[in-house]
Amino acid sequence: MKKILLTLMLALVFISVQAQCTPDPQYTLVGIYPDSVTGLPNAIVGQPYDEIITLISPTDTSTVLFGQTIPVTVQTIELTSVTGLPASFSYDCENPNCTFLGGSTSCAILSSPSPTIAETGLHQIIMNTTTTVDAGLFGFQTQDDIIDYYYINVTNATSVVNQFNDLTFQLKDIFPNPVNSNAKIQFISGYSADIIFSVFNHLGEKIEEKNIAANRGVNDIEISANDYANGMYLYSINNGMQIVSKVMIIAN
Repeated sequence: MKKILLTLMLALVFISVQAQCTPDPQYTLVGIYPDSVTGLPNAIVGQPYDEIITLISPTDTSTVLFGQTIPVTVQTIELTSVTGLPASFSYDCENPNCTFLGGSTSCAILSSPSPTIAETGLHQIIMNTTTTVDAGLFGFQTQDDIIDYYYINVTNATSVVNQFNDLTFQLKDIFPNPVNSNAKIQFISGYSADIIFSVFNHLGEKIEEKNIAANRGVNDIEISANDYANGMYLYSINNGMQIVSKVMIIAN
């Protein structure tokens, strides 16, 4: 079944209902709103977060069955599980069992009563879906899919739902910064790769280098202030095609 169907339908359905939601009537085309380009409003550590997601599902699509591309009618698209959400975030849907009928407009809510400092960092969201279609002479068919390219970034200032693809190579700010004990550096790789992590002092001298077998998605690097003298450093990641750098300050 076309991947676009699943991308449009349930890439953002990780939601928590505090009250009955109402779909936003300004949206009429198939998709999820706000979309991945607009993104969700910021979430701030210590402040409640609630965001309504409007979902408009397609009536039909096409799929390949037994070597043939045939038109099918979408019956339901069900979100079967969501993993990777920060601890204080939860989800639910307006429809029972997070099952969305083909050709329907519905809504859902993502919420957290109070994002915490402990949740700071990147959280890759893994969503499993099951789509059921009416394939005519072939009867009812189902397909299971995994959507793994969204993540939530929780910081003291903002938290937004982001998207990455096979070309993504992003380095995030170390937290906390300045570092006075232990800290965490996170980066996102669009594919599994061997990454070189390096640290340079203020003179540009390389003082640390290590190889990391990075996974597709969010990866963590732990830093201890005891490993460095006080001062400013540049840290970088290199995948053989791109080098991305950031600044950290050690103050132990």
